[in-house]
Amino acid sequence: MILATAVNTAIIAKGLMIAGGFIGPGIGIGLIGGNYLQAVGRNPEAAKFLGQALIFVAIVELFGLLAFASIFIVK
Repeated sequence: MILATAVNTAIIAKGLMIAGGFIGPGIGIGLIGGNYLQAVGRNPEAAKFLGQALIFVAIVELFGLLAFASIFIVK
């Protein structure tokens, strides 16, 4: 006798929301960091823009945090 178990789709939906929501910020932070290092490698005086680069990283990371917060809304 085989017993079938119900799949909890809310857990699957939350996992997909986290995975999809963190792919974009991960790529964005990588691009920001890579381009910043490339700019500093070409022109060492560009190192003074580290504060602006970190602000852009924080803005991109906000979207990941919004994706994380949205899992608490899904029932």
